[in-house]
Amino acid sequence: MAEPLGIGIVGLGRIGWHHAEQLRGGIAGARLVAAAVDPDHRQRLLASGEAPCPLVEDVAALLALPEVDAVVIASPSSLHEAHIAEAAAAGKPIFAEKPIADSVAGARRAAAAVRAAGIPFQIGFQRRFDPAYRRARDLIEAGAIGEVEMFRGITCDVIPPVDFLRTSGGLFWDLAIHDFDAARFLTGDEIVAVHAVGAVVVEPRLTEFDDIDYGIVTLRFRDGALGVCQASWRAPYGYDIRAEVHGSRGKVVAEVDEKFPARLYDERGLVSARHDRFTERFADAYRAELQAFVDAVRAGRAPSPGLDDALRAVEISDAATRSRREGRWVEPGA
Repeated sequence: MAEPLGIGIVGLGRIGWHHAEQLRGGIAGARLVAAAVDPDHRQRLLASGEAPCPLVEDVAALLALPEVDAVVIASPSSLHEAHIAEAAAAGKPIFAEKPIADSVAGARRAAAAVRAAGIPFQIGFQRRFDPAYRRARDLIEAGAIGEVEMFRGITCDVIPPVDFLRTSGGLFWDLAIHDFDAARFLTGDEIVAVHAVGAVVVEPRLTEFDDIDYGIVTLRFRDGALGVCQASWRAPYGYDIRAEVHGSRGKVVAEVDEKFPARLYDERGLVSARHDRFTERFADAYRAELQAFVDAVRAGRAPSPGLDDALRAVEISDAATRSRREGRWVEPGA
C-alpha cells in the first residue's frame, strides 16, 4: 500500500483524543481523516474550534467516507460491540480500545462479526508495547529467570467520575483487565482459574451498582504458576503500575515510576516526580501500538494482540467479577 492509511476515529474522549493527536503526523504511513462523536460533544467541539479533525454525525457517516480505510474505536465500552460490528460489516480494519464488549456474550458476538468479515483486528493493550514490559517478556522468553513460578501485577489510578464507572463494567473490567493481559503476555501462560475479593473504600456510591474501588485477584496458571493482581481507584502520589514475574532462577520487574530520568537527593531523601496520567506514562507505548496496527494492515499481516487476546481478557475480567460476588474460584470462559 503506497498511499497513507486513512483512519477514522469513533469517539473523542480522553483516549480517543490521545489517539487523534498521535495520528496527526505521529504515525508513519497513516493520516487522520475524521471522527464520529455524539451530537452534544460534536456541538461543543465545533463551538470551541478545537476539534483535531473533521467531525461527522455518526459511525455510519464515518464508515461511508471513501478516504477511511480503517477505524480506531475509542467510544464508551458499552458501545464497542455495536461499533465493531458496524465497522466489520463495512469491511474496515479495526483497532479497538479494550474491552471488546461489555459482556462475554457481546465479546463473542463482536469477535464473530470480525471473523466473518475477515478483516484485521487489534485490541488496545498498550502495555505490550511499553519498553519495560517488552524487555521483561524478552528476558523471560530467553530463560533468564528459569521456569515461571509467580506473577504479580499492580495498577493504582485516580478514580474517574461515578457516572463513567456506572457503565465501565467495574474495577476488574476497566482497570485490572490490563494486568490480566500483562500476566498472559509476560508469562506466556494461560490463566485457568481466578479467585477475587474487593472492597469499597474510596467512593461509597459504588455500592449502588455493586462495584468496588479496591480489588485483589488470585490467579492459577495452566502450567502450575500462581499470580496476584491488585487494583485500586486510589493513587494520591501519582499513577502507579508494575509487573513482577518470579522464576526458578530469579525475577524480572517492569516498573517506571519516575516522570523524569533524573533523581534528586536532598535533606528529604530521594525526591522524584511521578506520572499523573496513564496517557503520559504510556505515551510511547500508545504510539507504538498504533504504528504496529498501521504497519500490519499496510503489509497484509495479522495485527497483534488480536481477537483471542481481546476475548480472553474479557473472560478473565468476567470470571474475577463473578468470583468476587460469589466467593469462589471461577474458570474464565466457563
